[in-house]
Amino acid sequence: MSFPVVYTLFLRRPAWSFTLYFAKLFWNFARSAAKPPGFFPGVGVGAFLQSFVSGTLLVFCWEITNALFTIFLGQEPLKRGQPLTAEAKDPNGSLLNGLKAKKEVVNSFAFWELCFISQRFPDRRKAIFNDIDREGGAAWSQIRDASVELIQGISTRISESKQDKSKPSSQTIRKPQPEIHTLPRLADPPKKDNIFAASPKATSRPAQFAETIGTTAKSYGQSSDWTPVARARVRDAFGRASSAVLSPERKQKLLASSREFRLLTGPTPKTGPETIHPFIVQFLRSPVGQPLRQTYAQRLRSIVLGRPHASLCPLVDAIESLTRLLVASVTEDMFGKVCADVPTVVCLFTKTITDLEPFINGGLGIHWTDVTFPPSSDPQAQAAARRVPEVDLVLAVLKSSLADLVAAFSKHARDFGLGEKDLRLARKAAGIEERKES
Repeated sequence: MSFPVVYTLFLRRPAWSFTLYFAKLFWNFARSAAKPPGFFPGVGVGAFLQSFVSGTLLVFCWEITNALFTIFLGQEPLKRGQPLTAEAKDPNGSLLNGLKAKKEVVNSFAFWELCFISQRFPDRRKAIFNDIDREGGAAWSQIRDASVELIQGISTRISESKQDKSKPSSQTIRKPQPEIHTLPRLADPPKKDNIFAASPKATSRPAQFAETIGTTAKSYGQSSDWTPVARARVRDAFGRASSAVLSPERKQKLLASSREFRLLTGPTPKTGPETIHPFIVQFLRSPVGQPLRQTYAQRLRSIVLGRPHASLCPLVDAIESLTRLLVASVTEDMFGKVCADVPTVVCLFTKTITDLEPFINGGLGIHWTDVTFPPSSDPQAQAAARRVPEVDLVLAVLKSSLADLVAAFSKHARDFGLGEKDLRLARKAAGIEERKES
């Protein structure tokens, strides 16, 4: 297209023609209509008012939809007073599919319904106990496996967080090389000069550079700033060796006489938010640095309740469901197969409590980005900051459920396969005082 044509089509047209082109995308104009008035046709007070009213109604519709959806999700999984799966062709099968679902919403509602069944509906409990000829195992065994897997995740995640990352992995372990009897000479024979004499100073520039690099490398190797892992290993080895060879008096004299021993066996240097630069602390306290902070409560919830989203409700429902189903199986299980899993569940609750309670009370360190955590000079504030309501709820539910199991099965513990040691550990974990036999 030549320049005169472009000039004729675009440059010589009035300004309202271009605005009319865009206005036709939203409004209909008749071909016989006259020239629209105004510099921007179709745009006026009425258009602004219409846009404002439409936007307000749209936002209002979104808010109402969100509120109704939240109210709907907060309702109990019941329909006409019965569980949601009661009207299905296979109620137990539908419930098991929900317990094994990977979607969090479906899985949460399934465990919520299971909790209601274990507490309020004896007919459904009996149907679960009597359903033993199902593909994949009995209905009770599949419910037990799904619940146990969810509860075992607490101890698994705690143990993973405590693992020493400095341990060499299986990939770094080298296989022993075959012995080579004859090797070529790769270096000059050792010098016979005085090794304690000072090295001559370098004269050339490459030699001076090599000397500077060597001095810096030696300073890192001879530094007394040990890592916490190396300090712990040396402290352990020194403690065992000194206990076997030295008396306590000589051990104290040795520790007091050498600075290196005091560095190795002394307390580990503090690391945390209190030791970082004030400028970094101020940046982390600002709104810009807030996404970079890893608070204690956030890290504790992610470890105990799971990642990436903390699943509190399914975990609590799984604990309650197992407890109520086991207690009800004493009178409702016709085949007597459910009670055989009492020792497994009791030991599981005991181990979970013994792993979780110390981890809550100081087992998790403070991340260096957690600048909002109280300082070490205020131990009471630190103890209060370590209390996370969601995690405390899980611990409380575990203890109360374990206490109910011990109270229900302690009288006939031998018949159910519970040993004295298991009962003693369960009472201690649940906080039950053992009765002294008179």
